[in-house]
Amino acid sequence: MMDGVKYRRPSTDSSRSVRFTRMKLMNDDDLRTMFSIFGQFSTRGPIELDASLVRYVEHIRQSLIQPRNYLEIRTLMDAPHKDISLDGP
Repeated sequence: MMDGVKYRRPSTDSSRSVRFTRMKLMNDDDLRTMFSIFGQFSTRGPIELDASLVRYVEHIRQSLIQPRNYLEIRTLMDAPHKDISLDGP
């Protein structure tokens, strides 16, 4: 579980030096702001985010779906599949 996500937000001062502050992303408006700032300062490279985890990494790993072995995957792939229609029942 995550406690929060923060964006390393660039800004410039009067001497045109770039400084970074952390902006907590709380809602869609914050995401729009993040993309707007990113477009003004950098159109290449990654958007850097920091995430705060409130559980130990080991607990998170244990809650993930465990990978299957080759035989289990092959059995699922070879099983007959039911036709699915997107047109409704």
